[in-house]
Amino acid sequence: MNHTSITLAAGAALLAVAVPALAQLPPELAAFDEQVPGDLINDPTRIDWASYGDSFETSGRQAADIPGGGAARVFDIKAKGAFPYTVATNVPLLAEISAGDQVTVGFYARVVSTERSDGKGIIGVRFQENAAPYGGFGDTTMLVGSEWEWYEVSARADKRIRKADAIVALQLAGARQQIEIGQTIVVKGSPTIIAKQIAAAAPQPSLKDPASIEMPDSLRSAGQLINDPINRAWAHGGAGGSWQGLDIPEIWLQKATRFTTTQVGANRWDLTTALPIIPEVKEGDQFMVAVVARTISAQTDDGKGLIYARMQSSTPPYEGFGDKVFKIGDRWQMVNLPFTATRDFGAGDATITLHFAGAAQSVEIGPVYVFKTN
Repeated sequence: MNHTSITLAAGAALLAVAVPALAQLPPELAAFDEQVPGDLINDPTRIDWASYGDSFETSGRQAADIPGGGAARVFDIKAKGAFPYTVATNVPLLAEISAGDQVTVGFYARVVSTERSDGKGIIGVRFQENAAPYGGFGDTTMLVGSEWEWYEVSARADKRIRKADAIVALQLAGARQQIEIGQTIVVKGSPTIIAKQIAAAAPQPSLKDPASIEMPDSLRSAGQLINDPINRAWAHGGAGGSWQGLDIPEIWLQKATRFTTTQVGANRWDLTTALPIIPEVKEGDQFMVAVVARTISAQTDDGKGLIYARMQSSTPPYEGFGDKVFKIGDRWQMVNLPFTATRDFGAGDATITLHFAGAAQSVEIGPVYVFKTN
């Protein structure tokens, strides 16, 4: 690439941070704000953006060679849409946009496959309000190559968009294609981001001191913590439903993801998420997985949410073990799931995977803690 990398651990924390004003960004974003020109108005560590449309699948991917922190979202568009916005993903903003503001978005991207004869992927970029009549500005079409590159769009706002509705829409249905989008940065007050020649080291996933992580007291002696509960770079996927990142102040770590299905899937994994395990796994290792969750609604006999869990590989054919099923009520509760490894996995190759399409339901998953117990 011909660009200087802007890096922050995109896999380190994937839920938006609610802030009342730019001056009150949390420390990790305030430090990043000092590195970028203008004012930072999104959370660059977040890639669990709300996506919508027909005939597409999306999932998360982590790898050391992904610039900007080692995480990206994969979008597999099954057919060209009638309009580019037939399939899209929305990057939420942390501040309102006023008429006259210079707003710039930059992101890493590459195309994996495409039906276009030029071999390029195509992304429509638009600053807009996420509410009717969906007014916006800066409409731009970007052609994306097969190597990771940094892309930018800048525009002058011709209208006000309130903070609650402000997004950058990335429109993906301009072709049948598989495209990956990595770290994304949005600023106000500068026509460019990369020009400042920012460079910072991208930390790799590592085990943290459990004493530094908020958790229920009952888990303090559970064993060796082998995931990062703060890292919500989970691999959401499947066409059987949707997901939404949430701020939940009353639970540990204050973050959750809502998974919603409208009908029972042909497969229980038609809506799924996978949480990365950091160290290697050896046959015979024993684990305890603590899942904090609640049900919003569920079309089940008892009204409780139905969730399946297993430990498995992060890559096809997703071999794994320990399949379990559990139910959750409408209040936050913690479910402890034991696993015993029946095979080896390399460091970073294993995940705890949750399946949600066994019922028509809306459930919220808060923090998940994974412990090795032997």
